[in-house]
Amino acid sequence: MSENRIDVMRPDEQAASWFARRSGDAFDAQDEVRFQAWLAADPANAQAFADLQLLWQDMAHLPRPRACVTRRLRRPRWRSLAVAACLGLLALLPVWLDGPQDVELTLVSGSTEPREVTLGDGSHIHLNRNTRLEVRLLPDRREVELLQGQAYFSVARDEQRPFHVQVGEGSVTVLGTRFDVRRGSEHLIVTVEQGRVALRPQEGAVLTELLAGDRAVYEQARGELLRSRVAEDEVASWRSGRLLFQQLPLAQLLDELSQYRTAPVSLGDASLANRQVSGSVDLARPDDFLAALPVMLPVALERSDDGSVRVVKAKD
Repeated sequence: MSENRIDVMRPDEQAASWFARRSGDAFDAQDEVRFQAWLAADPANAQAFADLQLLWQDMAHLPRPRACVTRRLRRPRWRSLAVAACLGLLALLPVWLDGPQDVELTLVSGSTEPREVTLGDGSHIHLNRNTRLEVRLLPDRREVELLQGQAYFSVARDEQRPFHVQVGEGSVTVLGTRFDVRRGSEHLIVTVEQGRVALRPQEGAVLTELLAGDRAVYEQARGELLRSRVAEDEVASWRSGRLLFQQLPLAQLLDELSQYRTAPVSLGDASLANRQVSGSVDLARPDDFLAALPVMLPVALERSDDGSVRVVKAKD
């Protein structure tokens, strides 16, 4: 099928085409480059492909089907997927087997709202805005690679299949628990709501056990791991539309606020990095909090035409 033909199809139809092509033996490195460009071209493309992956994941846990039957669906969006399945799309994928299947998913959230996904093992993942991760469900383990952003995990307990989250060189391993992971520009942040996790902040580092209420912040530049306690309502508070924090370093807070703006917020004076800030932010209106920051701390805001903001030390 030509690239021009793919371009004129709806996102769900394009996703079905890419899904089939990526499962074939002829798919090569150049095809993968074109596929990644298609994903990045429009959030609707990434959403359609992720939806199709989830559909396949759900089908992989159903009993072996006797026949492929199409029915008229209420939502036209899935009509092409049902037809494609019966015409042989699924024949290009792994054959039906009794028991767990190897499942690979790419999950992406947009810039305006979080997203919640339920995996085939019963685990739940809440993706914050501008988040991208890859999931692999294997017979002996479950793997997630957090490529960008922040995610909250509610992991279904399975002692035979540990759950690993890879973040750059760092990793988190659990059997079943609830925790939040954020991949910042300069920090790896892990916060545990329930249970316990084993954190290795970088390859070769010593494992650190975190319990409920623990937060670990790994500063990548200095290779330093800082551990603190947080209130239960602070863990992944972004899911409710507000960011709650107590004695949070200013540098870390500004890095988090950048996730909710179209242009970043940066720190213009390193001496301010560890100033402690407490409060809450309405994530729909982060600039309201920024405007109040000079009242809370001896800082000033420098705004640029592109919408970016630098926080600097206030002049005497």
